[in-house]
Amino acid sequence: MNQRKSTSKFVPMRTCIACRTEKAKQELIRLVRTEDNDVRVDHSGRLEGRGAYLCRDMACWESGLKGSYITHALKIAITPENREELLKYGREVCEVKENGREDK
Repeated sequence: MNQRKSTSKFVPMRTCIACRTEKAKQELIRLVRTEDNDVRVDHSGRLEGRGAYLCRDMACWESGLKGSYITHALKIAITPENREELLKYGREVCEVKENGREDK
């Protein structure tokens, strides 16, 4: 019997912690808990540490960072300053998406 190899490539899927929508990993932004108990954006998607994902939608950034979603997902309480930094980054990313200049 001849077996055909599948030509479709595997696409890793992840879930947004705010809206619970499952999307391709490249469509989401990863936040990671670092060794020094800080939360930052993982641009490469490969940093070590516990990670959580958010959509490129400001509503997801606001609800994900305001409520307990991020605390539960990363198992850490983030500081108000860290939360503001992340919200600022989220505004920039969502603005770029809305204007159609999305860079990867």
